[in-house]
Amino acid sequence: MPLTPVRARGILLFVALAAYVTALGNGFAYDDNLVVALNPVVTGGDWGGALLGSYWPAAREGAGLFRPLTLASFVAEWPLWRGNPMGFHAVNVVLHAGVSLLVLALLRRFSTLPGALAGALLFAIHPVHVEAVANVVGRGELLAALSVLGGCLLYLDADTTVPTGRAIRMVGLSLLYLTGLGSKEIAVSLPALLVLLEVYRSGEGPLAPRLRRALPVFLCMAAVLATYLIVRWSVLGTVTGEVAAPALRELTPGERMLTALSVWTQYLRLMVFPWSLSADYGPGVIMVARSLTPQVLAGAAVLAAWLGGAVLLFRRAPVASLGLAWFVIAVLPVSNLVIPSGVILAERTLYLPSVGASLVLAAVIAAAHATAERRRRRWATVLAVAAGIALFGRTVSRIPSWLDSFTVVSTLAREHPESYVALQHRAAGLNRIGESAEAARVLEAAVALVPNHYGLRVELGGLYARLRQEERAQELLREAIARDPGQPTAYRLLAEQLIRLGRADEGHAVALEGLARAGSDRELWSLVSEAYISRGDLEAAVRARQAALGMDPASAHDWGRLAELYRALGRPEDARRAQLRADRSPPGSGDPRGEP
Repeated sequence: MPLTPVRARGILLFVALAAYVTALGNGFAYDDNLVVALNPVVTGGDWGGALLGSYWPAAREGAGLFRPLTLASFVAEWPLWRGNPMGFHAVNVVLHAGVSLLVLALLRRFSTLPGALAGALLFAIHPVHVEAVANVVGRGELLAALSVLGGCLLYLDADTTVPTGRAIRMVGLSLLYLTGLGSKEIAVSLPALLVLLEVYRSGEGPLAPRLRRALPVFLCMAAVLATYLIVRWSVLGTVTGEVAAPALRELTPGERMLTALSVWTQYLRLMVFPWSLSADYGPGVIMVARSLTPQVLAGAAVLAAWLGGAVLLFRRAPVASLGLAWFVIAVLPVSNLVIPSGVILAERTLYLPSVGASLVLAAVIAAAHATAERRRRRWATVLAVAAGIALFGRTVSRIPSWLDSFTVVSTLAREHPESYVALQHRAAGLNRIGESAEAARVLEAAVALVPNHYGLRVELGGLYARLRQEERAQELLREAIARDPGQPTAYRLLAEQLIRLGRADEGHAVALEGLARAGSDRELWSLVSEAYISRGDLEAAVRARQAALGMDPASAHDWGRLAELYRALGRPEDARRAQLRADRSPPGSGDPRGEP
């Protein structure tokens, strides 16, 4: 039966859906909970918060991400599925199938139909895509890829010989660029990818005149990017990106680039032999580099070979050359080579770049069909099918790893116990069963891997405080404050510990410092009140407690504590009113973590 375009699309659609059908049984896992299931913007149908707010709930100014289209899709779907994760996963699977069809369409512009189908099938079943497809928040990758690939096809196929065609291309590309940027920041690479496609188009005449004719398109896209960045800055207070990954903070730009170079061996491995996968590639799995280590040199050699291959194959095998160049351009925004990223490496970020691998495979298959004799072609087909079955099986076996948060973490701990994230969660488990001393030892190992990680230091400091190892607890909390003075948690824990130890003046000073540097915070005001109580200044304690209630008027704990203060001051009527408010507030609201 001959292969036709319709049959090719049917085969691809079937395989793409079959590979991910089991993802429908997954729940909300990992960041799904924060961004979707427990996000009041999503659950409350807050369209304004979705379109003009941070992607991460309660992100600090100057941090966070801006992905309004992705967040709006969750807002739209929440009432449709009534919070059932199956609906969200079904949309992801359908989107992945749609992206796979666009990959096929793009590859057909540069390769034969058998080669294009092989490359698109690779994209549809590649195991590195599981995180993007089987995890709900991977939606951003899917929507961005849909927009970028749609833009590429529109650019290649629009009839620019007539004014209407030029106008359609200009407006359509501007809208697709806007939707891509609104889905995920990686779509910023679309203009560079369009230039790349123009370079590799054959039979279209000299490159310079073609680029001049397309200049209005690129100017419109530049205007779209500028508008997006202005809106992003107004929402987040930044135009670059989220706070860098903890391991990358305090690295010099040179050290960050060395670390980024070391990752290229992982890029190659994940594209060619994606058997070992991980939900985390932070320290322990990939270490930061401060000098020319063997890992850095190996990564630099891979990148050099990658770029050299693109140049050497430009005329001999242009489609393979295009694939190598596509990967480099598409991965650049998340590679840490240009600006710091929130991760050293994440498999989901390779979704759009992996189209480059599909182009390379399409070139190989097309060349094999064109030159190989029938017997060799038959063996090549058998090997390709066997490899495809293996990749399909690895994808299907990987999908349950994203069943829920516990499964993600337990899988990571089993496959990569050296990961600092795995160590952190192991320590949490040990602490829950009363093995606090062992938990502290494990957390110390995690801190050693990521010494700049604020959360790890705070967690370990709080644990040592509970173990009554006061000096080490205070050391860790003061170091956490020094590393990120804009976060309130370390101030809370340190102030609470000092007040409990009878050092009310020091605790008072720490709490006030936290209010000055991290902003008004209910728990810090409550601790200021406790410090005044320790010093015998009950009137000041009342004022501080009232300030805490100004931050959270429904805090049952603070109302109850205020009632006690009024009774101690001989103000029974005020005490009665405060106690009534405490009784009417939600039980347990405002309970302190460890307030004296």
